[in-house]
Amino acid sequence: MKGKILIPFLLMLILTQCGKKNELPIYGTFEITVRGKVPDVNPFTEFVDAKFSDGTRQFNVEGFYDGNNEWKVRFMPDKPGIWFYSWNFHNKKGEGQFVCTENKDEFNHGHVKTDPENPRYLISDDGLPFFWFGGKWINAPNYGPPFKGDIKNDKHDHKYNNTGYYTDDIMTGYLDSCRAYKHNGLLLKLALYPLENDKISWDLEWIKRGEWLVREMGERGIYCQINFFDTWSRKKDLWFDFNDRTPGKTPPPAPGTEQVFNVWNDGDDLAKENYIRNIIARFSGYYNVYWELGNEMEYGPHDGKKFAEQANLKYIPWIKKYDPYNLPVCLSENVWKKTNVDVGLLHQTNELPPVNTDRNRPVIMNELVRGGNKDVLWKDSSMRDSTERTAYRRTFWNNFVYGGCGSSEATWLEINKPLNREALQVMGDQQRLRDFIEKIPVNINEMFTDTSFVRSGPGKYRTRSKQNECYITYFTRNLLEINNIDQIYVNLPEGNYTYRWYDPSTGLYSEEINIISSGKPVILNKSFKTDIVLSMISHNLF
Repeated sequence: MKGKILIPFLLMLILTQCGKKNELPIYGTFEITVRGKVPDVNPFTEFVDAKFSDGTRQFNVEGFYDGNNEWKVRFMPDKPGIWFYSWNFHNKKGEGQFVCTENKDEFNHGHVKTDPENPRYLISDDGLPFFWFGGKWINAPNYGPPFKGDIKNDKHDHKYNNTGYYTDDIMTGYLDSCRAYKHNGLLLKLALYPLENDKISWDLEWIKRGEWLVREMGERGIYCQINFFDTWSRKKDLWFDFNDRTPGKTPPPAPGTEQVFNVWNDGDDLAKENYIRNIIARFSGYYNVYWELGNEMEYGPHDGKKFAEQANLKYIPWIKKYDPYNLPVCLSENVWKKTNVDVGLLHQTNELPPVNTDRNRPVIMNELVRGGNKDVLWKDSSMRDSTERTAYRRTFWNNFVYGGCGSSEATWLEINKPLNREALQVMGDQQRLRDFIEKIPVNINEMFTDTSFVRSGPGKYRTRSKQNECYITYFTRNLLEINNIDQIYVNLPEGNYTYRWYDPSTGLYSEEINIISSGKPVILNKSFKTDIVLSMISHNLF
């Protein structure tokens, strides 16, 4: 900034989350506001340089432009104690400290990261396993603004349902439902929509409402995948849509050359890096955030291989460069396998994790596409259809026993109309899975897919186990194959065990049965007409 005159800066601490004694609970968001003015440059390209330290570690955090000549720095402390900070912005400096206290929020477990002990799984900062119990996607037009100039945000798509503006009450009402049914995951799409056509500036009304949503999720223990790119990113000048529309028809996604910038090819690197940098600076200081690099980047007119090349060469290194917390980076659909992302996002039930030893990354079913009677589980109408309930429930459970890290529901659920009984039943099935998992007496990140436990039995089955301690088997039953009594042969190591049966549609358990194994195959007799779960626990765990 040589030769430019800078208006003096003022440091202001936002104390609403810090208390009277400048205290903040662990995993809270500490915020600094730096006020000033930088002439003759786009302020969205300027960042505050801040450092936070607990005396043993240092986090380098950037402050982003938030309008009205203000820059904000957000930091999430992950350990209790005294934290020291300093900031530097155009030769103006400041420093201070705050006290981080113990966590009192039962929903807040800190940032999510890959489990260093078991890299197929995810873990929270407090050491608890993280399993995704997901709801819908929040599309970029859903959080506004209601108007962009004279263009109204009221798009309606016969395929993707309502993609326009949702009021605060609609949004928080759905978040309350997610909390009531113990869901802990949603996805928030950015996909270039809040970015202005100059490729650098942001529509602050738009992005701040998305930020408000993230905070509202955090108050309810709901984690948020923040999306960067999408095959369906907005077409330049359309604001609320991904392509021009013909009445009654769903348009294809706009080619990358017609979007705000083209993420499949070289070019606009300064704009692309600045876009990623602003997102990380704005959102990473919230405990409930991690990243989705892209969605369906190999669909429509787009080349997934080209995106993977750009992702490995530029996008992933930029995220790792600017993210002080090294939060997981996810990517869907199959293109994730060609990149260095941390988490794979699945869209098809037939893509459930294979049983082998070479998969060393977590996977989440973040959109259900196939697997139901109508083969379209992402749709609002499917989740509201009683005949599809079994397909959703099977996806939830199969993801768990096949070694996955969770599933979402109908990603295009219309929350601007009341959820009917059938939709709530699907949400209830997710809740029952969570309740079941929380009662498992071992760390689920120490359990892996087991193909040897059940030697033979009816229908299809898969087990997730911790050898010699805990075995959870999900049986998928074809109603046409029902016998009066089914015999299930299990290979049970020597020892004393207790087992019981669980109905995933009702949450009811059978009575407990004790069994002594000599190490030889054990026969269990059980007649069942619907899918059922076998829970086998070693007496050593009681």
